[in-house]
Amino acid sequence: MTPRNRQILFRIILVLAPFLLIGLAELVFRIAGFWTPQPIVVPVPGTSGRMLGFNVHAGRRYFSERQTAVPMLTPEVFPTVKAPGTFRVLCLGESSTAGFPFDCQVPFPWQLSRILREAYPDRTIEVLNAGMSAISSYVIVDMLPDLLDVEPDLVLVYAGHNEFYGVYGSASAISTGSSDLLIRASLAAQKTHVGQMVRRVTDMLRPAPPDTVRAHALMQRVVGDQDIALGSPQYLHAMDGLRKNLTRIVEACAARRIPVLFSTLVSNDRDLAPFAGSAADAPAAITALVRAGDGALRSGDTGKAALAFADLMERDSTNADALYGSARLLLAAGDSIGARQRFSEARDRDRMRFRASSDAHRIIAAVAREHGAWLVDFADILSARSPAHTIGHEWICDHLHPDARGYYMLAAAFYVGIQQMRLLPPPAPGFRLRQEPYGVTPLDRAIGLTKVSAVMRRWPFKPGTITPDTALAREDTACMRIARDFLRGDGVWSRAHAAMATSWIQRGEWDAARRECEAIALFVPDDPWPYRMIAETYRQQMRWDLCAIALEQAAHRSREQGMVMYELGLARMHGGDPRGAIEAMTAAATAPEFSVEERANARFHLAGMLSDGGQGDEAAAVLRVLLADLPTFQPARILLARMERQQR
Repeated sequence: MTPRNRQILFRIILVLAPFLLIGLAELVFRIAGFWTPQPIVVPVPGTSGRMLGFNVHAGRRYFSERQTAVPMLTPEVFPTVKAPGTFRVLCLGESSTAGFPFDCQVPFPWQLSRILREAYPDRTIEVLNAGMSAISSYVIVDMLPDLLDVEPDLVLVYAGHNEFYGVYGSASAISTGSSDLLIRASLAAQKTHVGQMVRRVTDMLRPAPPDTVRAHALMQRVVGDQDIALGSPQYLHAMDGLRKNLTRIVEACAARRIPVLFSTLVSNDRDLAPFAGSAADAPAAITALVRAGDGALRSGDTGKAALAFADLMERDSTNADALYGSARLLLAAGDSIGARQRFSEARDRDRMRFRASSDAHRIIAAVAREHGAWLVDFADILSARSPAHTIGHEWICDHLHPDARGYYMLAAAFYVGIQQMRLLPPPAPGFRLRQEPYGVTPLDRAIGLTKVSAVMRRWPFKPGTITPDTALAREDTACMRIARDFLRGDGVWSRAHAAMATSWIQRGEWDAARRECEAIALFVPDDPWPYRMIAETYRQQMRWDLCAIALEQAAHRSREQGMVMYELGLARMHGGDPRGAIEAMTAAATAPEFSVEERANARFHLAGMLSDGGQGDEAAAVLRVLLADLPTFQPARILLARMERQQR
């Protein structure tokens, strides 16, 4: 080998050596099980591989626990092998898909599952919620291959608000830069053992922030650049990233022949002032005019406010505070068309970009149109149902998260979109979309509004921002106490609703108690407890036919049916159904889980029912068996003696 060739070979080895070392380290770490990346989908323990679920800790792949609270995936569970005929829907997105600030049955994927199951009662429908708070579209694309492996028949996408401040967003405090290639390379590295090792070592070396800082809202911890002008290079980069990532989603789904349905986004444009209306280096005169205009509006002096905002507009026609103030003045003057335009411009000019701009809406629609996806214009649907056709707090509980009714409306909009796609046959005859969400009670609203109200009292929300406090003040006192206990305590949703149901029962508010129990029954359909509680409310009202129906529902879900059948026998007896009462009490009398005393009590009631029905011999036989097992049961001995005297 010539000296020149040796030199070339040496340079090649120098270039390849780091990659070879990294590859060797990756192999060793995999074999040893060190620094395993968090998977997105995992086997469900105790199911012998029959069931899969979303890994609630998948967010650790993207977030550092030393920087902020790590958001969680919804713990969806579904069969490993999709049964024939199953229609499986996968929902992608950010916190609005996850359902913030609500829990369990309020998010739109769950509401959509109820709509579809009611529309197709004979079809297996699965709607899986893969939304995660504080992520950008880059993370959605990164998660997508694993999520598509669950074989969805349809992918729904509600995303686009977090392109600046979501993790890996262009202005996020948790990012690797603004280069599309660099971001995707970094995300790919997080799927390797070496990448996880580097990240965890880096986290260990990073000084831990004080507890008071870590406790800040996730919203605050992910913000990097707080001053991003409309049309600036950083703004355009984020919009370009959104377009690329939405296109990647469609293309990945198309490769597997999976249709995609997008939605436009909603935000609180009418009742939320811009987070940052002026540039960070705005002159003091601009700031003074903003304060003067806002103060005049609060005091009701529209003339003074109009002068201040007009002056502000002359100095800076792109000032979001001036646009928002003039929109409020136009709305007060009855010019809803002009007000709507100004509110939209104010949102777009907000330099702190927590809400998606009009450009994001246009990108979503364009990607759907250009790449063969479908589109639901949810923004237009809610605008048409809002005062002055501008969305405000009647649908949105903070700056962009829908309230419980808003989430149901999003689910209904997606349902209509699915019908337009003709992926399913016509729904069951007589099916109609309802007006209110499924299984949502005042307790759910109190929990969500309490959570978001605390957030809205902190940065970046301005003092005086409309908060849910007014709505919370109208809630029942016990409801608010239970909501606070839920948020401060163990966070067991069903336990909180059970406590609320008990509170209503104690006050004789039977309908309210049943609504709480029905909510639990919808969310945990195999649990007999809520049906027994519903039966108890009807028993208190002596509505025996409805009491019996609820107990029959409980019996279908109970492994140990003795006590349920006992209560059902009594309900049927009081309801004038002696044959049904005897049938239920016979089942109770033979329940294997009953103690000797419980079985004796069931047999005693059965004997009484048989005797009242003219079956004296059968009643006497039951009593003799009872006394053979429990000779000290005096009521049975007295009844048997009386029956024997009557027979003589």
